[in-house]
Amino acid sequence: MYFKSIKFWVNAITIVALVLLVVFARDQISEAFETFTQLNLLWMLAIIPVQIVNHTAVAKFYQSYLKTLGEKIRTRELFKVSLEMNFVNNVFPSGGVSGFGYLGIRLKKLGVKGSKTTRLQTSRHFLTFLSFIVYLLIALLLLSLFGSASRLIVMIASMLSMFIIFATAILIYIISDESRVKQFSAALPRLVNKVVKTFHRRNKQPINIDNIEQLFGDLHKDYLHVKKNWRDLRYPFFWTMLMNFTEILTIFIVYLAFGEIVNPGAIIISYAVANVAGLVAVLPGGVGVYEGLMTAVMASAGVERGLALSATVVYRVFNMGLFLPIGYFFYQRALRGESGHEIEEAVGKNVDDD
Repeated sequence: MYFKSIKFWVNAITIVALVLLVVFARDQISEAFETFTQLNLLWMLAIIPVQIVNHTAVAKFYQSYLKTLGEKIRTRELFKVSLEMNFVNNVFPSGGVSGFGYLGIRLKKLGVKGSKTTRLQTSRHFLTFLSFIVYLLIALLLLSLFGSASRLIVMIASMLSMFIIFATAILIYIISDESRVKQFSAALPRLVNKVVKTFHRRNKQPINIDNIEQLFGDLHKDYLHVKKNWRDLRYPFFWTMLMNFTEILTIFIVYLAFGEIVNPGAIIISYAVANVAGLVAVLPGGVGVYEGLMTAVMASAGVERGLALSATVVYRVFNMGLFLPIGYFFYQRALRGESGHEIEEAVGKNVDDD
């Protein structure tokens, strides 16, 4: 895939940075890891209900958005889908791409057409990025109020916010007009294929024009739907905000378990940066990229490096250890259903493509 070399270097640089962090902060990290046995168990157990709320918010997002498309599905069923999606996106090394294929087949079994699933997925990512802007503004406010807003952390938050706003504005400009969609869909693959062929001599086109046209065509339809029914997005956006809030709260609780109170603003920025960068992660669940970036941002906000790395690792391991097995259970149940072979093909195809 044409992103292969880009993803490789992004991951390589991040992992090298993580290794250097471990080497230069090994004494602090060693001290932090020694405190694992002293972690407050009650605070760690508090993560469980917070994460249950998180998956409920994901289910309610699916439900509320599908309702705007005329689909009614029970929260209980979509809660299971949320757990399955969590498993697929964290286990299969596709930067979240496998989730697109899996959700399409999974919701098809519930009577939802593929075009509606595409709208659901694109809207979730769109609203998630919009919620990042809100949280980044809150983060800067919190950092300013408590006197820990360094120039670097302000620059990171500002650049990330501007990137999201700029990318959103460009995307809306393109997909708001059908003629622009056709022009962009035709120009982008040719440009990228030409650049890629400069470095990789292949006969096969890295980007399929038909796939790009279909993707942006779906985005155009989604834009028209949202423009006509924008008030209906109030509830999906609320659930998106709650999704991110529960993840941020989970990280904050982990620091409390270490006996430390850190500025939530730093957590918000590190969480946003790690999630945006995780989109190009090759390894399952963004392992290496996620931990490295979150640790680096937390350290730049004044959190001790050893503590930042230890807390990030505990958050990731504990969070995955709790819910990935449950997601695996429901995933296996889905495989045993009549659409099991379709699910395996959808997930497998996305993994192979990467």
